[in-house]
Order: sequence, then C-alpha cells, then structure tokens
Amino acid sequence: MEQNDLILDFNLYLCEKFGYRNSCSVMQNANGFCVDIRERDLDCYIRFWEYSEGRGNFPDWSIIIVRSNFKKNQAESLKDLARFFKEYMPRYGYRYLCTEGDDYKYYQILGLKLIHQDLFGQDNYGLAMKDLNV
Repeated sequence: MEQNDLILDFNLYLCEKFGYRNSCSVMQNANGFCVDIRERDLDCYIRFWEYSEGRGNFPDWSIIIVRSNFKKNQAESLKDLARFFKEYMPRYGYRYLCTEGDDYKYYQILGLKLIHQDLFGQDNYGLAMKDLNV
C-alpha cells in the first residue's frame, strides 16, 4: 500500500512539474522497486531500495538516481527533484539520496559525498536527505 501511495505522490509531482500524467513505469525487485520515466523532456531511471545488502556501499532505504536527464534546466530540475524527495520520501521510510555510476556528475549538483569508489570509475555518491542542501 505504501509503495502505491509513493508512486501516486511521484506521479503527482511529475504532473504538476512537467504536465505528464501516470508516467512512472514500476518494476519490482528483491531490494524494493525501480521507476523508469521516458517522456519528451524527461528521461529518468531511479531505484527505490529498502535493502541494499551492502551492494555498492548504498545504505538501506536509499533512493538511487541512475539516470535523470532533463532537456531544459538540467541542474535546477535535478535540484527540484531532490527537494521533492527530501520533503516527501521520508514519510515512506527513505533516508538517503544516492547516485550510481555517476558519469553525469549529478553528485556535484546535489552536493553528495563519495560512498564507493570503483576500479573502473563507476563511483557511487550519497547523503542523508536531512543533510541535503538544495
């Protein structure tokens, strides 16, 4: 039930911000679920992990931005998404915002700290949402 409410909140945010209705494609997995959004001005893939089991050094209850590309105002739109997560996602138990294999340098825009350094440059970054300054 909580996951459905979370998706409804996320869809409402996307509708209010971008005008897209019911844009979230949701895929369940053992750790939680993933959301894929592919619209004209927006291409996102975000993991909502309740349990990481140490993979990638992600903390439990992490929202992991794998891909978040906005055609207009990339930096400001990413910060707005982070503000939405910071305000609404703690009520669903999520406490951390992270990036995975951050080739796009989202961590610089959001002020995230290195949590896992990979041999092949696929570094992961994260920060407690309460500490986000967006």
